[in-house]
Amino acid sequence: MVSHRAIGIRTLTLFWQLVIVTLSFWVWLYIWQGSFLGEHSFLQRYTLYNEFLLIGILFGSGNKRETGGPKKEWIMANHKSIRQAVSGFFGVFLVAFAFKDNWISRTFFLSYLPWLYCSLLFTNQWLPRALGQWTSSAGREERVALVGTPEQAAELKPWLDRKKELGVKMVGLIGSEPSCDPSSPFPFLGTWDQIADILQRQSVTQLIVLNLSVGSERMRHFTRLCEDAAIRMAVLQNLNSYFDHNTTLFDDDGIRFIGLREEPLENPLNRLIKKALDFVVALPVVFLLLPFAGLLVWVLHRFYSPGPLLFAQQRTGMLGRPFRIYKFRTMHVGDADQSKQATKHDPRVFPAGAWLRKLSIDELPQFINVLRGDMSIVGPRPHMPEHDAMFVQITRNYFIRRFIRPGITGWAQINGFRGEIHGEKDVQNRVAADIYYLENWSFSLDCLIIFKTMVACIYPPRSAY
Repeated sequence: MVSHRAIGIRTLTLFWQLVIVTLSFWVWLYIWQGSFLGEHSFLQRYTLYNEFLLIGILFGSGNKRETGGPKKEWIMANHKSIRQAVSGFFGVFLVAFAFKDNWISRTFFLSYLPWLYCSLLFTNQWLPRALGQWTSSAGREERVALVGTPEQAAELKPWLDRKKELGVKMVGLIGSEPSCDPSSPFPFLGTWDQIADILQRQSVTQLIVLNLSVGSERMRHFTRLCEDAAIRMAVLQNLNSYFDHNTTLFDDDGIRFIGLREEPLENPLNRLIKKALDFVVALPVVFLLLPFAGLLVWVLHRFYSPGPLLFAQQRTGMLGRPFRIYKFRTMHVGDADQSKQATKHDPRVFPAGAWLRKLSIDELPQFINVLRGDMSIVGPRPHMPEHDAMFVQITRNYFIRRFIRPGITGWAQINGFRGEIHGEKDVQNRVAADIYYLENWSFSLDCLIIFKTMVACIYPPRSAY
């Protein structure tokens, strides 16, 4: 299949890239040194540095080569070359630091850097194409025919164009009925009923079916024809169009399923890691920071708005379970409409309360909710039941947020989607960000969100009020 060809080309490219970089390293060393004559330890040292240079280049190589036209291809090759050069030099100086080697010539490596970059750029830009042409020669050309509509073929054309260097040649399109569509990017070869003759006449080596909706009987017919004629067959996975949603495929105990999304936090180990992070962050805040913050807020209350220190309100948590969220009170006592969102210059907020809200000090008691298990440090912000009922009318996938515990901060908040909701777009942006977090959770993502939240507390955005 084409994917195996691509993997093979990437592997061959990386192998020859390391060979070329090694040759350039020793040629430049010979030019710089004048000869290789000298102590045996001289060659041993530079052999070690050469090895760690290659290891660094391997770490910086990534796992795929992106293309999309000559200009973009050159840009991607340039970025990859710079990344590999930096990673390679990091490996060299890591060894020099570990062995405290003051003997190494920094001048040599700095003078070698431009040559290294040129070697990497040459291999990243030209070598994959050359290897693809070489491996696809001698009868290894892949002649591809598509089964589907001109519109579906047009969507696949950019991918086919990128695979030309792997020996993939597009011969035409086979449709369910005769077509003379001038907008079709490929010549029309015939209809499904003529497919056996088309495959033989065009010497097709791979058939790609663009739509699963051709039906099981027709699909079995295509399969038999390809198997009998030693033709590779592939089917474009377009399940997303059936569900009107991105899908994921997974196996469980020998049974194959189609799911609507990845959920990393369904893994008990990931949940344990997230819970540990919650306790590591929440415990010091509750026992060290919260008492001093509580004293400060109590003093401000005495001056500006006497009354209870804390404000408790019902919110909706994971799987729709209600819980009471705690905050430092920032509004005057006696607010009749608690479901009304706080607005800029809200008269219900006492003067010092506005600063408590802007610096997010009023949110600190929610760390108690974290220790109680109602919330997490990072997750979708919990809303009141009245707001849930209103927001679900705006975006149908709103309740997906309930799959995980709500959080004090989240991916939506650090991306600017916080504060007062002015319209439907605000709700949609927040829900999209929350679902992205749910589908892409990682320990490092939580750490990033916590760090950016701390920065936002010091330098509040304009939407914080």
